[in-house]
Amino acid sequence: MSDFAFKYFNSELDNLALPELNQILDKVKTLISVKSGEKSTSFTRELGGLEEGYYMAPDFDETPDCFKEYM
Repeated sequence: MSDFAFKYFNSELDNLALPELNQILDKVKTLISVKSGEKSTSFTRELGGLEEGYYMAPDFDETPDCFKEYM
């Protein structure tokens, strides 16, 4: 990277708030992992995600009408 490009990006990054910098860092990590063939680690799980429960339609197991002709 040229000195000009480095100075430009450095000055632009200095004007950003921490949440914006974190978004950029996550994007850069994703791009690097895609290029190297690794899976992205930007998704983090949180404990207790299903404590409030979840909704499943009462007819979840029924075959939709549009698929009955294929059964």
